[in-house]
Amino acid sequence: MGVEKYVKKEVAALMKTSRGGTRSSMGPTEGMINLGAGDPDFDQPEFINKAVYDAMAAGHTHYSFTGEPDFKEAIAKYYEKYGVKIDGKTQVLITSGGSQAIFQAFAAILDPGDELIVFDPAYTGYNSPIAYFGAKMVRAKQVKDKEGHFRPDWANLEAVITDKTKAILFCTPDNPTGTVWTKDELRKLAEIAVKHDIVIISDEIYTELIWGDKKHETIIDIPGMWERTIVLMSFSKTFAWTGCRAGYIIAGPEMTKAVSAVPVGICSMPVPFQKAGIVALEEGWDFVEEMRVEYEKRLDYMVERLNAIDGIKCAKPQGAFYLFPDISDLGVPSMKFAMDFFMQEKVRCAPGSGYGEMGEGHVRFALVRPIKDLSEVCDRLERFVKNLPPQAPPTVP
Repeated sequence: MGVEKYVKKEVAALMKTSRGGTRSSMGPTEGMINLGAGDPDFDQPEFINKAVYDAMAAGHTHYSFTGEPDFKEAIAKYYEKYGVKIDGKTQVLITSGGSQAIFQAFAAILDPGDELIVFDPAYTGYNSPIAYFGAKMVRAKQVKDKEGHFRPDWANLEAVITDKTKAILFCTPDNPTGTVWTKDELRKLAEIAVKHDIVIISDEIYTELIWGDKKHETIIDIPGMWERTIVLMSFSKTFAWTGCRAGYIIAGPEMTKAVSAVPVGICSMPVPFQKAGIVALEEGWDFVEEMRVEYEKRLDYMVERLNAIDGIKCAKPQGAFYLFPDISDLGVPSMKFAMDFFMQEKVRCAPGSGYGEMGEGHVRFALVRPIKDLSEVCDRLERFVKNLPPQAPPTVP
């Protein structure tokens, strides 16, 4: 008996797109190197494990309906490093990871028929929650600068705003492109948001992973943005806590109250991990720096190797631990490239087309394996590209 007639129509639609598993789960696994998912290969450090145990042993195993006050204050203190003063009591909401933060933010503001603009390319984890709430995802194009980094196309953004636009979502540092937004770009986005009376959702989960002379800039403190900004944050990448589901939202007091009103029940970060989160924010920065150093070594290594392969161009990302190389000169659609590379060479990467129209001609590598494995990936990629059949030249209109 089919259940579709019983379920919410948006869920029924999502069931159709997810039915039967994913293509990426098919094919060979022995000897496979997975650079598809952004799950850090670093384990949670022992002093944090101990902090979790100590919190449980101390009896911190009961309800915490609105989150532990001392954890919220530790988060507020941490965010001050970006020059933003917030009140932990009224402006921090604890969530079960970044995915719940996304879901809860959308739940607070989206009505059926609303439009939410994301930049193209954009992280795929936004797609299903938008559809679930009966809203429409609208893409605003990004264009490459002279260094090969994707940047917002302001004219296109203005062109896709309608009277149904409820919010604009952006990510800095960005997944998948690695772009870090500048303060001038944030001021321009804030100007557009105020002009059109639009909410801004700022996904900032990669703030600790920025390379070179770039730095993380904030939008919530720009004039006019306090009560129209929702900041999404997570411990998953900062402290390699992907399985511990640790996240939070920062917003103005009234917006925080609205997001807190979403009836998710006690769906939050477990209390012992909140207590350990305080320890992480106080003592975990040597561990973060070890990861940062290793990630940058991987980035530098892979960028050099990829650019040495005919037909591939790869800019070094400004932030995050992904590479988004341009493979368009090879003349192979990104989905076919990713699937064939996997089937022939047992390496998983993500096709750029999954991130939007502007992502076509690219693939994403998550650098979540040590350099010896990345070296093997590059060897396999060189062999794969050399064995590609000749492609017809692109049609010139």
